[in-house]
Amino acid sequence: MNLMKFLRLGCLLNLLLIFACLFFYTTAYSQEVSVKSTIDANKILIGDQIKLHLTFNGPAKTKVKFPLIPDSIKKIEVINRSKIDTVFSQDKKNITLKQTLTITSFDSGSVYVPAFEFNYKTDNDTATNKLYTDSIMLTVQTMKVDTTLNFKDIKPPLDVPLTFKEILPYILGVVGVAVLVFLGIYFYRRYKNKKPLFKFVEKPKLPADILALQQLEELRKKKLWQDNRVKEYYSELTEILRIYLDSRYEIMAMESTSDEIIQMLKDKDIPEGTKQKLNSILSIADLVKFAKMQPIPTENDMCFSNAVDFVNETKIVIINSQSNIDTVKTIG
Repeated sequence: MNLMKFLRLGCLLNLLLIFACLFFYTTAYSQEVSVKSTIDANKILIGDQIKLHLTFNGPAKTKVKFPLIPDSIKKIEVINRSKIDTVFSQDKKNITLKQTLTITSFDSGSVYVPAFEFNYKTDNDTATNKLYTDSIMLTVQTMKVDTTLNFKDIKPPLDVPLTFKEILPYILGVVGVAVLVFLGIYFYRRYKNKKPLFKFVEKPKLPADILALQQLEELRKKKLWQDNRVKEYYSELTEILRIYLDSRYEIMAMESTSDEIIQMLKDKDIPEGTKQKLNSILSIADLVKFAKMQPIPTENDMCFSNAVDFVNETKIVIINSQSNIDTVKTIG
């Protein structure tokens, strides 16, 4: 009998020890992870908005799934949801997650904010755990009405003066219609009178020699060869002369080689010394562009002077006689 009592007492002690361990484990575990929900006020007027705060506290590596709250919960309407904010503890071991919801209610009386379910899994867990917040009672009050006062008529809508910003679209619309009507009449009249719809004022074309001399002066001011840009200098110099020859003698100077240009000018009435100046310019330019020759400064100046002389010696000169009869004298 004593042995049986001893065995029963041992079993009872073992059970108490197991329950104590479970209790302390559950208590420690529940202290490690916690959730809560709070509201800014427990009483509001009907239609007023307040903030509902959801908070989760737990280890830093905990995977948390916040409750999915619909737009309408019984008598409560969810107006807005904030992003979930994350705050770490100073030792980075614990984490606090917060979300704020803006809620309201259009039903008077007592309204209950229900308990919300959080799902989470700690770093050492294989299964998903659940925690619930406490439900909260919210009192929704209506506006007090003094029934002793007489009923009053509904006030008419207030007359608000129009602002310029409100009138501006109408002004722009009227102006736009007026412009379209004017353009329609203008184009119709020109079409009826067989006139071009648009007038283009042509800029007077400069004589070939004046244009060439202007371009040569612009080239001189650039000082390209003085800045060691010799190839660019001769490319622009010969291009100016080719444009001049194309206009002055109506030859395809832009598409021709230097030798072809000299050959096309062979039958033109150009003094031999003038032809030689042009030939010298084209020859040196070809050597610079294709043979990478570096002319000396005096050669660069000579080519520029020869180009100016060539234009002046081959340009068309208009001489006004005393009898007001214009005589055109062509050199070349």
